[in-house]
Amino acid sequence: MLKGAIARRYAEAIFNLARKQNTLDRTLEDVKGIAQLFSGRKLSYLLREPKVPAKRKESALREALASHVLPTSLNLALLVVQRELVEVMPNIAAELEQLLLNYRNQAVAEVTTAMPMDDEQRTIVQRALEKTTGKSIILQTRVDPSILGGVVARVGDQLIDGSVRNRLHILQQQLLNKADTIKPDFQSREELAV
Repeated sequence: MLKGAIARRYAEAIFNLARKQNTLDRTLEDVKGIAQLFSGRKLSYLLREPKVPAKRKESALREALASHVLPTSLNLALLVVQRELVEVMPNIAAELEQLLLNYRNQAVAEVTTAMPMDDEQRTIVQRALEKTTGKSIILQTRVDPSILGGVVARVGDQLIDGSVRNRLHILQQQLLNKADTIKPDFQSREELAV
């Protein structure tokens, strides 16, 4: 089974449990933390090493997590290790975050501008994206002077490129396409004299 499909299945299971227990935000925080912990070199090696007994892995996890995460989050971590899916944990965290956003009718917009935006500009961009997507938008902004001006926004798989750089590129393509279709009308000197 593909990594994404496995991650989605586990994320849906923990999401449904967290929703019933009214612990969505805390569970997401836990799962992200566990994914980060699993990425650490020493623990990752311990959890993936087949020579390390399962009981030792379980006790190490319980010691590291029990006082910091919800019991359902700990059980997820134990199950992931037991089924040798440690490398899938970051995908589970990402899928869980997306499920939570969808549940709340929210979307994350990665917005790039040539210069930092003030609060008024952020509000204008946020409202425009909310109108376009029909979702409540969480803005993540960054500055990239190479876009020259305007705004580039990515919401999920959708890209909205309103940058000056893109507009100049489109104009260049239009001019090049028109240049290919223009046939020069050269006339001889005699024809011009008439």
